Amino acid sequence: MTGTVIDAGDGVTHVFPVCDGYVISSCVKHIPLAGRDITQFTLQALRDRGEVIPPIDSNEIASKIKEKYGYVCKDVLKEFSSYDSKKTEEGQLVQSTKFKKFVHRTLNGNMVDIDVGYERFLGPEMFFHPVSCLLFFKFSIFFSLTGICAQRFHETSW
Repeated sequence: MTGTVIDAGDGVTHVFPVCDGYVISSCVKHIPLAGRDITQFTLQALRDRGEVIPPIDSNEIASKIKEKYGYVCKDVLKEFSSYDSKKTEEGQLVQSTKFKKFVHRTLNGNMVDIDVGYERFLGPEMFFHPVSCLLFFKFSIFFSLTGICAQRFHETSW
């Protein structure tokens, strides 16, 4: 058997190339991107879309959504367009049927309803396009760090 084994854990993902049933140990790679990152990305995407998520249950909710509804799509742009609102003959906007309703009982007994949309395929997409997803996810951190570095460079160069 020849192929690739990918082990995506909570904190790191390992890639093992296999040739004729043997692992090529010199080519084993690890990627510091794994389940925890996808959970955090899913949580942030839900919050950015305006979903109200109780802080005490936020990681548990995002993890369950990732595990229950996550999937990989062939064409991200086409998938985005399938989630867009549709106009009916009466001119009303109707939410796409691709959105799923997630119901969760919080630790204090309250029920929370969350509409799960783009997050279903954007989370797993991080494995295929990690740079674009992480830039989207950590956009504000990136700009704050570059601003600090630029200010320090300016101070030391003059």
